[in-house]
Amino acid sequence: MGLAEDAFDRLRRIAFEGEHAESMAALGARTQLAPGVIKTLVRLARTDGVAMGEMARGMGCDPSYITALVDDLAAHGLATREPDPIDRRVKTIVLTRKGRALADEIHSVLSVPPAAFAALTRTELRQLLGLLDKVVAADPGLVAAAPAHPQALKATAS
Repeated sequence: MGLAEDAFDRLRRIAFEGEHAESMAALGARTQLAPGVIKTLVRLARTDGVAMGEMARGMGCDPSYITALVDDLAAHGLATREPDPIDRRVKTIVLTRKGRALADEIHSVLSVPPAAFAALTRTELRQLLGLLDKVVAADPGLVAAAPAHPQALKATAS
């Protein structure tokens, strides 16, 4: 493996294994939502509504999968399908108040860094943040997206 692959492997392990994975599993058990539904809910929280086709493209999945995820969100009272004001054939997924509240709650749980981040000094954390910002800025799929969560803007501004 090359250096970039090694670095990305570390990021992947932090995000999908260990303490963070345990937090995600606990969220799924508590909310009774599958990981894909939680991911969709978090993505929707960045918007005021997203066309179902656009959500499928953004998540890199088949539109039928998005339909199933939105069916689950709707069954839990977390989102609705609304007709697009310009093209009524297009359905836009919009979070309900309950969905926004749960997305905020999920964000607050998933925003807590693993305890292992305490191994870094403040200077190292600033360095890491700067490097990750550079990677995010270089990814067109991330640059076009809103911040991870509206509260993230407030946290970085302080």
